[in-house]
Amino acid sequence: MNRKSMKQLPGILAAAIVLLATSARAQAADNSDTAAIRPAFTWGASAGASIDMSGNDMSTVDFEISFGMRRGWINFLGIGAEADIMVSNSCRSFPLFAELRTNFTDRPTLAFWDIKLGASLNYLEHNHQQTGIYGFTGAGFNLARSSKFASFILLGYTFRQRRKVVGHEMAHDFHDLHYATVKIGVSF
Repeated sequence: MNRKSMKQLPGILAAAIVLLATSARAQAADNSDTAAIRPAFTWGASAGASIDMSGNDMSTVDFEISFGMRRGWINFLGIGAEADIMVSNSCRSFPLFAELRTNFTDRPTLAFWDIKLGASLNYLEHNHQQTGIYGFTGAGFNLARSSKFASFILLGYTFRQRRKVVGHEMAHDFHDLHYATVKIGVSF
């Protein structure tokens, strides 16, 4: 992603959130029988930790918020943002992503699949900044839920791309990061 497209990303995310909120407001106003088959607005938050499996000492504490819709076998489809704070140094990463959560059936189940794909704004050692690919996939397990609320735990794999940086004085060889991730979250 170039700088121009990164500057446009907050506007695109804001427009998507407004569109989803407008859809949810319209659904709430509709009391007919067709309201049950329309998408419902949903949002959620989670917190957790990611253990660095690539040996770069970049384990993180993670905080996430996401907005989207749900309908039928799609438990969640939307966009989200995350803040990943490295535990052993001052590096930070801020992934922006699209997310899909599904249990592949219209009926409630104990387990579901979660996948995220997007870009990560990485603030690295020696004051380097770069954008790389971000991805997560994992299994989720519902803890408590009702028709309007769900709590869950996620166990999965996270990938964060980092590239080599060549400066005027020296080169920094940043390697991609691979994480084992565990999170606990809620959705409304």
